[in-house]
Amino acid sequence: MVTRGASKPVLGVVVALAVAVGAAVLWPAAEDPDGTDVPRGTADCAEVLAFARMAPPAGSRDGRCDRTAAADGRTGVLGTFRMEHVDVEAWVASFPKTPEQVACPGPHPENYDPESEGCFALTHDVPQPGRAAGLRLRITPEVGTTAKVRFDAS
Repeated sequence: MVTRGASKPVLGVVVALAVAVGAAVLWPAAEDPDGTDVPRGTADCAEVLAFARMAPPAGSRDGRCDRTAAADGRTGVLGTFRMEHVDVEAWVASFPKTPEQVACPGPHPENYDPESEGCFALTHDVPQPGRAAGLRLRITPEVGTTAKVRFDAS
């Protein structure tokens, strides 16, 4: 009986450690519902947006951006930020060329409403050295008045 009472604190520590490790593993996956292409924030978002040929929207916040180099020497960028949902349409309209609305890639939850988010693709007509040839956007409304913008360009 003495051994059982002494093992309770040890068992409690083991359970607490298991919960902490589980939370550390699951927390990053919970940040992005897609679980893919989540930027780590290793690059300056203003430079990444300039490479992608996008002007940063006024009032954008929570930016996280990365720059990558492929084996063939091509540069790619990836980023996310938040902005006011009411400003999204005007910001997209400010692009030098109108992006094409495309179907958002899956997988989607069972209650997915394709009208709730917008996905766009844009290929630039005129190449510019040191700039992206095209980009993809995914704009998802969030609770409240904000929208999360995910983009990649190469």
